[in-house]
Amino acid sequence: MKIINAYLLSKRFFLILVAVLLTTSCEKDFLEDKLLSDTSVEFLYSSPEGLESAVVGLYALNRTIYEDNRLNGTIPLILQAKSDLGAGITGEVSLYSRLLWGASLGDYGTSEGLNAYWVYYYRIIDRANAIIRGAENLTDVDEDRRNQILAEAKTMRANSYFILYRLFNNIFITTEPTTPENAFDVPQDASSEEEIFALLHSDLDFAIEHLSYNPEQFGRWSQGAARHLRAMVALWEEDYSEAAEQADAVINSGAHSLTETTAEVFAGDLNHSETLFAVNFEFQTIGGGSPHILNWNMVSSYADAPGLVQSVENGGAGAGFISLNQYLIDLLKEDPNDTRRDNTYYIFEYKYNDESGLPPGKEIGEPLDLYTNSETNQNEFMLYYRRQNPGVLKFFDETVEPTDRNHFKNIMIYRLAETYLIGAEAHMMLGNNAKALEYLNAVRTRANTDPVTEIDLQEILDEGARELAFEGQRWYTLKRTVELYTFLLDHMNNDNLNESYPEGNPKNILREYMKNWPIPQQQIDLLGPNYPQNEGYN
Repeated sequence: MKIINAYLLSKRFFLILVAVLLTTSCEKDFLEDKLLSDTSVEFLYSSPEGLESAVVGLYALNRTIYEDNRLNGTIPLILQAKSDLGAGITGEVSLYSRLLWGASLGDYGTSEGLNAYWVYYYRIIDRANAIIRGAENLTDVDEDRRNQILAEAKTMRANSYFILYRLFNNIFITTEPTTPENAFDVPQDASSEEEIFALLHSDLDFAIEHLSYNPEQFGRWSQGAARHLRAMVALWEEDYSEAAEQADAVINSGAHSLTETTAEVFAGDLNHSETLFAVNFEFQTIGGGSPHILNWNMVSSYADAPGLVQSVENGGAGAGFISLNQYLIDLLKEDPNDTRRDNTYYIFEYKYNDESGLPPGKEIGEPLDLYTNSETNQNEFMLYYRRQNPGVLKFFDETVEPTDRNHFKNIMIYRLAETYLIGAEAHMMLGNNAKALEYLNAVRTRANTDPVTEIDLQEILDEGARELAFEGQRWYTLKRTVELYTFLLDHMNNDNLNESYPEGNPKNILREYMKNWPIPQQQIDLLGPNYPQNEGYN
């Protein structure tokens, strides 16, 4: 289906249908395509088999943003680049860190990168609406089968609307699928918060009632994921009782548990007890998706240093475009026993492994230490950032050739460690510090760090930074807790990087209204004449 640059892109006649549909028969088939002889609009949206295939198509659409390798793979990393934990070193992704891109209506980063989020998630919503309407209109179908279709589609719709709301603020909601009659209707105004959250509640409450904790296939929405998402929505509303109740339900369900060690969290295909929802890829499988290059962006180009070649032990191929800033590095170094920096979540040392290029006085297996993060010498600190700065391993596929930047690693979206931190915050806000500490320390203990005895919001935010950095949630968390502007002023990038940017220090460019992304101009042009742009961008 052709999508115009705006919502109208997804509000096109959907009579041109994709002839290749995804089946749902087994775990591998969840990613495989199968040609169906009776492919038609009528089949897709008016039969149980067609609707189930359409649901699988939603998962493929949800994967699209991670497969978008335009701008050197920057688009799925925009939130990480704009957070308080990353250092934008070079490449396109650093332009978002520097606020040269994505901070105004007129820049290319808004029209290309931010626009992609609007288009991708409204596309998912439109297809979810069609599936929901089709399932509701089915007359001859087992009720459990109908509810499974509805629950998955509603969770996908709620997740998409929640992402759009947190990014763009002035969004519109609709539950109507595109038809020939309404294909060119345009929204005239943004929806109210009451309307948005009413739909989120309705969709997720339905999903919680009808989804299983143990779906038949890994990668599908489950009750645990729906409850986790419902808890996140509740935190946004400051409904701490609801957030605590949902987090407790997931933690005490018996269906999920923290992995024993941090080394297990991002190992393999992520199909383990901690994962609540992950985006699936499969190499050399029809329907398995295109590769992503997230790891390549976030591991240093250590192999440009003498004495090192690309290897699995050093994190594979890396360009060093974005990485940990000093604020996050210092947080991870507070406890010397923290295992998250021991080549599990992050890699702090790249080891010499090339005898032929070994510098004088260095030994195989010793850590690279040729560069200094100078406070003032730009040539020195840029070599340090590109080649030696700690990197992120959360998207690393150990099965590919270490020289290959293209990975098919499954991507973690929601996991139980975050549920524990949500529960810790909710119980703390309710005055139950004992339960809050229990949940917070469960995450710390798994990372081999000492438990804490006192808790406040700063403690939770610090632990969230260590545990969840670069998983895409930090920017939302800071915006929700009204700490985004303050934390960015304090921590964004590193000072020597900020002072080196020719357009100026981004801390001087930052404005509080930037907590909401600008609605791209190509979208505004296609909406109603009085549709509101976010404050600060007019």
